[in-house]
Amino acid sequence: MLHLHEYDNFDALRAALLAQWLAVIDRTPANAGASFALAGGTTPAALYRELDQALAQRVAGPHPIRLVATDERWVDDADAQSNEGLFRRCLAQSNRTTEHWELVSLKNAAATPEVAIEAIGARLQRQFPHAFSAVLLGMGTDGHIASLFPHQPTEDDQQPCLAAVHPQSQQSRISLSLPRLLNTERLWLLITGADKRRVLEQAANSDLPISALLRAARCDVDVFWCPA
Repeated sequence: MLHLHEYDNFDALRAALLAQWLAVIDRTPANAGASFALAGGTTPAALYRELDQALAQRVAGPHPIRLVATDERWVDDADAQSNEGLFRRCLAQSNRTTEHWELVSLKNAAATPEVAIEAIGARLQRQFPHAFSAVLLGMGTDGHIASLFPHQPTEDDQQPCLAAVHPQSQQSRISLSLPRLLNTERLWLLITGADKRRVLEQAANSDLPISALLRAARCDVDVFWCPA
């Protein structure tokens, strides 16, 4: 079931989503570690910085929170477009003295994502043998999620990830597959603006990656939306 949470501004949205996120961490048993797949991009960056501050004020548990990007561009972490680089910068304080979290990379030294898929898939299966605690997704105005774009494959029969190509820039990427994104206890969708809300409202009658996600979701989908 889809639950739409509307906010007047991004500050209010961020506070509500952060509270839900911290509640998930607090409810995770001490003998297990919470795990999250996170969207990249500039929109959730402020949320990650606030999570960082909140974690930095806590004592780290016996098991670090395990993080992975929902998708990644095939670039070095130092590149401004790298999602993993973004996470490391935004969450730096909470890992400076104690290891609150561990980032599982979607990259290796291979020249292309296609060459790396088998190794990255094995890494994901080893590091995330169970459902994610939550998946945080964004959505493009074309209805794409992670790096699952319209008219491109959304899954690999053998792997939890797949190679992808941005349809405009032709940039190489790697993405969690749709089935792996759906293997989660919670789905959070963070969107802003009228255009993305319109895409979401029309998703039931569309053949887009977001439509496939909503149709196949095994848990409630919480949508966090504000005008801008």
